[in-house]
Amino acid sequence: MSILRDTKVRRGVSLVAGTAALALALVGCSGGGDAEPAPERDLGTPVAGEIKEGALDGVTLTFAGSGGVFQDGQTEALWNPFAEASGAKFNQDAFDAGKLKAMVDSGNVSWDIVNTTQFDTARGCGTLYEEYDYSQIDTSKIPEGTITDDCMVPQILYGLVVVYNTEKFGDNPPTSAADFFDTEKFPGKRTVSQSTYVDPQTVEFALTAQGKDVKTLKPEDIESAFDMYRDLGDDVIGWTTGAQAQQQLEAGEAVMGLVWSGRGYGAAAAGAPVAPMWDEWMIMVDSNGIPKGVKDKQAAFAAVNYSIGAEQQAKMTELTSYGGVNIDAKPQMDEQLTEWMTTEHLDTGIAPNVDFWVDNYDALSAAWAGWATGN
Repeated sequence: MSILRDTKVRRGVSLVAGTAALALALVGCSGGGDAEPAPERDLGTPVAGEIKEGALDGVTLTFAGSGGVFQDGQTEALWNPFAEASGAKFNQDAFDAGKLKAMVDSGNVSWDIVNTTQFDTARGCGTLYEEYDYSQIDTSKIPEGTITDDCMVPQILYGLVVVYNTEKFGDNPPTSAADFFDTEKFPGKRTVSQSTYVDPQTVEFALTAQGKDVKTLKPEDIESAFDMYRDLGDDVIGWTTGAQAQQQLEAGEAVMGLVWSGRGYGAAAAGAPVAPMWDEWMIMVDSNGIPKGVKDKQAAFAAVNYSIGAEQQAKMTELTSYGGVNIDAKPQMDEQLTEWMTTEHLDTGIAPNVDFWVDNYDALSAAWAGWATGN
């Protein structure tokens, strides 16, 4: 079995909203106007992973995703089989937050489902994203607690994890978030995100190291978290893309990293002597979001419902190395992938305080901008 490495790019909450004005102009030139309302269809009681044969003949849907082999894996495991079963045509595009806003603002939405973060759908619920009609989605097999707002169905499970060099610390591995900041016990460079993606869970990790409960955060905690990283001094280096984080681990430039789990797996699969720390890791969930103003919500809901079936999720995991969102999914995994699979370690993961970050996003964004630019 061939396992594709993670090359997923985070395209959600960002310091740079994207070229919204240009995207608006492009969307405006794409035609459109008032479309006929989509017909209501009798699709029966929803069952995850199933769709009536030919139920969506003549329908065209577009998924905007993160690109690379991750989106390729989704296409092969989820959307192509759905198209074949339903009769729909399924197009692929690249997600961009600025373009999404331009589409919604212009009333000319050409995407039907997007891959974004749980923070994006929570912040844009009702304005950028449609609320789900959960009577059309079989959520009975979705892991508990992974539906975090009314405008999302989870798409994948992954994590922000400490990855450490086993040649350096194999006999005495880190076992807590606090250990990441203990440079006396664990000497060497650490790598941490300084990308344009505003990542609340990087903040939550530092606060966990302080002994704080992420369920009871306060606005003043935000700067306190960044002070933790700054206090590492010359022992902290930044990564701006997942690929860079992986390369730093592979090259031994960092002996410890706070990175996306798929990137840690990628380094290990490339032969780097690294292992994950599953104590106090941060659970991350991506959303299936439905853009506000989508022309055929029922068809979009049906596609999402199909995508969360056990068989589809198992194949998606096998192709992408990301954890599925169906508790009955049984992907065929080798020993190495099993070691890195987040769904095997949910009992030790920490779920984010999504409501806090929705309410305090502006303060987070400002603090992150200072961190990302070295200020």
